[in-house]
Amino acid sequence: METIAVYWESRIRTYGFHLCEALRMCRIDISPERMAQWGQALQSMADQGPVFQVVWAQSGQGGTARFFLLSDETHWGRLTPFLDRQLAAGSVSVMGDPMRVDLVFLQGPHYGDRYGVLDFTLTPLIEAQIPILAVSCSVATIYLVLPTGWGGQAKALLTDAFEIPRHVRI
Repeated sequence: METIAVYWESRIRTYGFHLCEALRMCRIDISPERMAQWGQALQSMADQGPVFQVVWAQSGQGGTARFFLLSDETHWGRLTPFLDRQLAAGSVSVMGDPMRVDLVFLQGPHYGDRYGVLDFTLTPLIEAQIPILAVSCSVATIYLVLPTGWGGQAKALLTDAFEIPRHVRI
């Protein structure tokens, strides 16, 4: 016997919204045979401290993995030499110049168990005709990638749409 439960709220709660403006978004394609090498290099760099605001991957053409890396100006200086080394080693293909983007993200509670949270998030943005370049979701976090200059308006619309608790009951 299987039981399916759906939790629904007319106004979804979040812990708040975070805005990162004028990030650089870099797209990197990696062939399957280079994935292990890329993973080791990326882990080695990550062991030295944070570099990205967010990273996600999707399937690319011809079996490649397409990674998107978002980094602020402070960390871009570390990322550029790393990417240059990966290009020289033939591990990756960097696609075009990095695009400037804004990142708006929101967290929890328990979005993985709640139906319709992404739809609830996107609706006010679509109605306001805010361009959305990418959406990446984790269990309790939704990341929205927008062209530079649109993040503040998106955050304001979403702040009005969601319920943000102002205090915690103990």
